[in-house]
Amino acid sequence: MNRIFECIIAGGPQHGQLCRAPWDDQRATPPAIIAADGEVCVAAARKHAGPAQTRFILLHPRATGEQFLTLLAA
Repeated sequence: MNRIFECIIAGGPQHGQLCRAPWDDQRATPPAIIAADGEVCVAAARKHAGPAQTRFILLHPRATGEQFLTLLAA
């Protein structure tokens, strides 16, 4: 079964943007993306949403605590 991971970005120009991608079971590190402003957003939280789905909150370097906590609570 192919697993899917979802990422939502906290902070930066793409705050709240959701993306989905297939999960590579061989991957040794959590996902990271480059935001539209060139900053690296790294995984700050992970939640298993079922046997075939994992969700990550990716944290932009200039994200506020409020932005992160809002997405964490959602």
